[in-house]
Amino acid sequence: MSSAERPPSDPDLDLAPPRDPWPSVPVFSADVELPTEQASSPSLPPLAGYEEATDLRKSGDWDGAVDAYEKLLDSSEAAEAAAQASVFASIGEVKLAQGKTREAREAYESALAANPQHMRAIDGLVGLAILEEDWPSVAEHKKLRIAALQDPVARASELRGIADIFEHRLGDLQGAADALESANLCCRGDVVVLSRLRDLYERLEDWLGFHAIVDTLCRLEGDGRARGAHRFLQAEVALRREGSEPRALAFLELALDEDPQHDSALSMLAALRAKRLEWDALAQVHERVLERLAGLEDATRAWEVLRKLAVLRHGRLHDVAGAREAFQAALELRPDDLESRGALAELLDDDAAIVELETLAALAPLRVPTYERLFELHSAAGRSDSAWLVATCLEELGVTTAAHDEAIERCRTYAPIRPRRAVDPAWWEELLRAPGADDIVCEILRIVGGAAIGLRLASKKKPPNLDPARKQDEHTTATVVRTFHWASRTLGIPTPELYAMDAGPSGIAAVQAAAPSTAIGPQVTAGMSVQQLAFLVGRHLTYYRPEHYVLVFFPSLADLSALVVAAMRVVIPAIGGSTFDGKLAERLGRDERARLERVVARLDARGGKMDLLAWIRHVELTASRAGLLLAGDLRVAMRLLKSEMRTIGDLSLDAKRGDLLAFAASRAARELRARML
Repeated sequence: MSSAERPPSDPDLDLAPPRDPWPSVPVFSADVELPTEQASSPSLPPLAGYEEATDLRKSGDWDGAVDAYEKLLDSSEAAEAAAQASVFASIGEVKLAQGKTREAREAYESALAANPQHMRAIDGLVGLAILEEDWPSVAEHKKLRIAALQDPVARASELRGIADIFEHRLGDLQGAADALESANLCCRGDVVVLSRLRDLYERLEDWLGFHAIVDTLCRLEGDGRARGAHRFLQAEVALRREGSEPRALAFLELALDEDPQHDSALSMLAALRAKRLEWDALAQVHERVLERLAGLEDATRAWEVLRKLAVLRHGRLHDVAGAREAFQAALELRPDDLESRGALAELLDDDAAIVELETLAALAPLRVPTYERLFELHSAAGRSDSAWLVATCLEELGVTTAAHDEAIERCRTYAPIRPRRAVDPAWWEELLRAPGADDIVCEILRIVGGAAIGLRLASKKKPPNLDPARKQDEHTTATVVRTFHWASRTLGIPTPELYAMDAGPSGIAAVQAAAPSTAIGPQVTAGMSVQQLAFLVGRHLTYYRPEHYVLVFFPSLADLSALVVAAMRVVIPAIGGSTFDGKLAERLGRDERARLERVVARLDARGGKMDLLAWIRHVELTASRAGLLLAGDLRVAMRLLKSEMRTIGDLSLDAKRGDLLAFAASRAARELRARML
């Protein structure tokens, strides 16, 4: 394998040895002993007449100053090289002031002949070259200046200036790179110098030099993200400029080792591995990235990588077990990932797949493929009732096939269910209740409900007008009354007192009376099928469960919140005031207070958080589920929901429709029907 193809698993293998492109220019490092006297600025011995020459120069008598300086050169006192160099430099400065650049250059050169490190003469030549835009000469004279400097920082600065001249004035990229290499030897670790070198080597297509510099930048960089960015740059160069896929892959893996959150590196690596059909290697990369992401606690990227790994294992490696594991891990990080849940369901055994699909239905109740797959699984297993329930969901969504329609017609009845067994009280919590339930809220309302209702009734100035003559006898033949008694027995809820009178939009309304009472309006006494009545009555009776009944008297969120705060104040008087205007504590017995203390302690243990709006909505959704259970047909329930203007909990029609769809296709609905029918 050539050096150009060798993967950089050890970046040092690709480093070129440090080089000084200008070996004739001495490079000083920190451990070199410097001379005690600065050669570039020697002390000038006292010369008779020097001050006079200087005065003439200051006064603008250029010719007089030159004559005076030249007389000094002929004196025996100027025999020393240092003195001669200084005088020649002064002459050069005067000549330059006169605009005599040629003579100024000759004087500066004479100064350097006497003392090659005379800084004034060097600076004069540099200035002349800049004035004449003679950039090669500027660079050469700056080299002399570097030779006269002993401070490595100052030398590096001059070398950077020379690099600027080579790059921007002469267009000599190699010359600029050579100058910067020397600057790097003067002051190692200068990121600015190294970054410029990296860019120059890329423009020169000197890939050995480019990678050596980037390796150095990586060793200097303390931040993993920055090192990952450097490695990614190497990968891009290796792939797009050098045309070496193996080197690019190696650099990409180094980039992900340094920064597992580098999305571009992972995408490029995946594309390369896919192009080369190296699926095992790609899977291993994803697994390594996941290990690093776990340490960083980056759940978002871990979820993304797990999804990619799952698809890779399933589609390319045909590793079903591995794909399942990856999808399950992705769902632990993001349970609402519908796509992953659907894909996982396709990989699971039938029973486990049904669980995932039912969860998916709850998360996305309008997703058609969920119900289609559930229908297939139930039909294949011979579960005709379950297949029928799911088919009615597809009917509601308007996407049935001939197989769905056949199942619907074969199993559809046009009457309410005929239960062999009533709903057990435990089934409400186990199978019927909708999301948003809160056991602590339920317990608080069970404890204080009776007292709170009593206070609300006592505060009413006028009791409800319930005409005893219109009370419905339980033995009447009226269909709606018979439906109430049947539904009460089926749901395990006592039948309220029923009164024939004007009611709300649905034809059935709870009455705030001392005894649980319901008003039955003309809308339900005629013109409705028994199935429709079963849905409406089942939904209505749900509000008469002990933990729900308080909503009849405290129906709004504000009312309910005031009541719950008042209940908590019984135990914790320091809690802020409530608009509940009754003396709740006085109506609670010792046993009720003790129970309330225990439930408030449970609430405090979980941080005191309650979502009463979610709880109200859960009651309304649970009520619709109970109505659907009794009616026995999703089509009946949906038609009623769509025809009414019911606004409890500000629930939208879509929310109620979605919950009934998911419930109809759920294990809970299947289990309830299996136990009851």
